[in-house]
Amino acid sequence: MIRGMTGFGTSTFFYKGKKYLVSVKSVNHKFLDYVFTLPNGFFSLEARIKKELSRFLHRGRITFQLSSPESSEREPVLNKHLLFKYSRLIQDISRSLNMEQDINLGDILALPDVICFRSVNEYSNRKFLSLFNKALHSSIEDLVLLRKKEGKIIYADSLNRTRKINQKLKLIKVKLVKIIEEQKTKLDSEELKEFLKNYNIEEEIVRLEFHVKTFKATLSQSGPLGKILDFITQEMQREINTLSAKFRDAQVSFHSVVIKDEIEKLREQLQNVE
Repeated sequence: MIRGMTGFGTSTFFYKGKKYLVSVKSVNHKFLDYVFTLPNGFFSLEARIKKELSRFLHRGRITFQLSSPESSEREPVLNKHLLFKYSRLIQDISRSLNMEQDINLGDILALPDVICFRSVNEYSNRKFLSLFNKALHSSIEDLVLLRKKEGKIIYADSLNRTRKINQKLKLIKVKLVKIIEEQKTKLDSEELKEFLKNYNIEEEIVRLEFHVKTFKATLSQSGPLGKILDFITQEMQREINTLSAKFRDAQVSFHSVVIKDEIEKLREQLQNVE
């Protein structure tokens, strides 16, 4: 069964008393595209997340977010490299001015960026990763469920439109037979042969019926079908354009316009199919 590309899923987990929120959203897109929002220090999780998402999703723009309402824990870090540079600079200044170094620990700690803070990252902890993976899968499951529901709605709508197309094709076929029979009584054999050569649309009708049948069969298959279905509708569109251009009749033209409209609406719907 076809699936849509719109959906979302959220899940939460707690680690060391801190709450984390995992959110996955998706909208339609020609390819599989990712947008990540991760806290500082968690960017190495991106490859792991992308691998899991690609197992379940094949098309769409996927927005992933890992966040925590609570402020991140941070720890002070001594920038030894910068401290040594300050020390050499102070020594150079002392020698240049021929002055004794009069500096204490407080002066050192007050120097810019000697003491900095970095986030305490837990992502490498096995327990954290286990809880995170469960929340990630839960969010993906919710998102996939919504995409399946959207797919069912598009499936029903698409079947209804193919029925309308087939109905109009039957009316065109009836009209074609009627016109040919009328021409047989009016034209001689050569004129009738020329008429059939220029106005016979049976081939286009057969091909269009075949494409509609293929479209309906493909709808019930599994996997990413959006691009395949779009290609089939392009072929359907090409056949009805040829048919309407070849056969100049008011009723046939009306039925052709209705078919074109249904095909166009099918193509619009397929923009939301995975």
